Amino acid sequence: MLLVMQLASSMRQPTLFLTQAWYVNTVAPESQRVVLLGLLAALRGIAFLSYVLFGGTFADRFPRVTVLTASHAVGLVSILIVGSLLLIPSIADGDGPWLWVMLALFASFGLMTAQDQPTRTAMVRDAVPEHLLSRAITQHQMVMSFGVVAAPFAGWSIDALGFGVTYLLAGLGHVVVLITLRGISTRTAADPGASRTSVLRNLGDGIAVLRTNAVVRWTVFTNWAVAALGMSVMGVLVANWVSDVLELDALGWGVMVVTWGIGGVVGSIWLNWRGDVRHMGAWYLGAGALMGCGVMAFGFSRAIVVAFFFNGVVGMAYQLILTWGVTIVQREVPNRLLGRVTGLLLLAGGLMQIAGLGMGLLAKQLGIETVYPLAGLAIVVFIALLSWRQRPLRELD
Repeated sequence: MLLVMQLASSMRQPTLFLTQAWYVNTVAPESQRVVLLGLLAALRGIAFLSYVLFGGTFADRFPRVTVLTASHAVGLVSILIVGSLLLIPSIADGDGPWLWVMLALFASFGLMTAQDQPTRTAMVRDAVPEHLLSRAITQHQMVMSFGVVAAPFAGWSIDALGFGVTYLLAGLGHVVVLITLRGISTRTAADPGASRTSVLRNLGDGIAVLRTNAVVRWTVFTNWAVAALGMSVMGVLVANWVSDVLELDALGWGVMVVTWGIGGVVGSIWLNWRGDVRHMGAWYLGAGALMGCGVMAFGFSRAIVVAFFFNGVVGMAYQLILTWGVTIVQREVPNRLLGRVTGLLLLAGGLMQIAGLGMGLLAKQLGIETVYPLAGLAIVVFIALLSWRQRPLRELD
């Protein structure tokens, strides 16, 4: 059931992401597109960051099934409202103030994700015995890669049916999750004692893990750095890169997203084949270095086939980073604190979005074709320094 929910959510997210980004890239003035794409990402990131720590806390404090049901019900209502507005021609064209209104409404995507991701990720620990945890996390993350098959459909739907219909179709993901949750009977909180203290105290207990456990601390920080430096360009400014550098339409972007998913699936299949990987810390850092090199190579690519290939390489590397990051946290952190620490780990998603605004402003000054290689180089330098200075993470088995 967790895998079904993961697949449904993973198909919904790229559909919403592509629709929102392509809307901004289409209706915004050409001279402002890259900055407004960064602003869109920043608004989603601020919404995500403002709530994700509380989302992880609620995932420990209350029954996780109840928390998910509430968040997906709210998410479905949000999609119905925004999708219905996009059916109105003047809004779909971004006339008057509507571009700015839609930017604000798109931020609700960040709020819903901030509750959904830490809760579903923590539920993996509830579903399997300890000796199967690594394999279960790998499979859970692998299903996320399968979700990108929705991207070409989203690109086709935007061109053929419009923004509004495509946005509404994404709501089917919420419907599938809500139906699946009815079949899960567990209704107990992971940390029943948390309700006897304040939410802020609960949150502080999760943050305390970073102070006391160096491995968890630097795993979380690495996820933040890699997302802020790499995903801010590969996941935020990429709409402008696709249209202006590669000269593709929305469908072409959707196809390119599939190569990202293929890379993620390849990485997950390799992890399944290997089973429990020895020297996980070194492999985790190696995946970070591979991502940095992949971003640099993508930034130097102008041929579509070459760009698609390195997009897949970055997708594979990021899938390995996500999977090993979650695995390390779930191994090192007790279940009663897992939602809170997972929320800290997933702050990377919000930092990525906010960093997108900074990268957008930088791209406006230096040019987007300069920013991509610089972002990849920064990741490589960060991983090299971390490997040199942080022996506990480097030698983690």
